[in-house]
Amino acid sequence: MGPFLLGVLNWFCVVPCVFLKVPQIYKLFSNKNTKGLSLRGYLISCSRFTFTVVYHVRHSYPLIYYLEYPFLAVQDLVLIHLMLYYDRRLNTSTATTNIMTYCTYIAIMMLLPIQMMQLLQVLFIPISVFGKCSHLSALYQAKDSRNLSLFNWAITCLTCIGRIITSYAKLGDWLLILKFAVNTTLNFIVSCMIVYYSPSRRQPKKSV
Repeated sequence: MGPFLLGVLNWFCVVPCVFLKVPQIYKLFSNKNTKGLSLRGYLISCSRFTFTVVYHVRHSYPLIYYLEYPFLAVQDLVLIHLMLYYDRRLNTSTATTNIMTYCTYIAIMMLLPIQMMQLLQVLFIPISVFGKCSHLSALYQAKDSRNLSLFNWAITCLTCIGRIITSYAKLGDWLLILKFAVNTTLNFIVSCMIVYYSPSRRQPKKSV
């Protein structure tokens, strides 16, 4: 793949993710309930995005290959605290503890030996699967996707496909490629379930 096409694909992966979860945040803010959403799933997602940033930094990969992940991690943090707020589990002490824990997590990841980072990248694949399954389970139990943004999950699926290509073409990191392939599959399944459990789709048709 030529440098120009690779650059275009990289920016295709980055630009939508800058505001990717804003529709999800808006849906949660508007509906003011967490039905169909998985707090566990977003916690795992946030830790995974943060680890991905640190992994790329530690391997001295070019910034353009992971620029979207800081934005995604921050948006997940917003979603997590909104969910805690609407579940009446958020106060000043909780928020402060969460931020301190998050900063400690980043510091530990930055100090780990590079070989340990490789091992954690392997471990994060099943952890990521568990996080996606938490979203699937919450959606299946609720059988209502009004609180979930199809745009969010569909674009995530497409950007993961883009990252499979860029990781193969430039980085040659097979752990990253495997991770993106697994996430693409699971993001596609979640997107399909969002469509299936859409209130408009499941609403009974009025007889003429």
